Amino acid sequence: MAQASGVPDRLRPIDERILRLLDAEGIQVRIDIERRLSLSNCVTATRCRSLVERDLVRNSNWCCYQITEEGRRRLRADR
Repeated sequence: MAQASGVPDRLRPIDERILRLLDAEGIQVRIDIERRLSLSNCVTATRCRSLVERDLVRNSNWCCYQITEEGRRRLRADR
């Protein structure tokens, strides 16, 4: 996804942490993401929703999240 300037957007550090957790652990319930990364409910919900909208994460149930292949590519690209 590109910003209006045409420069690809970089992952926020918190988004990268969520993607790395999902890449390492597989499907996670949102509350487990909160606990494992010491995030608030509101922050986790907002960031997960943003990752879903960018097709980096799949919402496989109302509160279960899984990294997509696009999410894995972004992790590798941002290293």
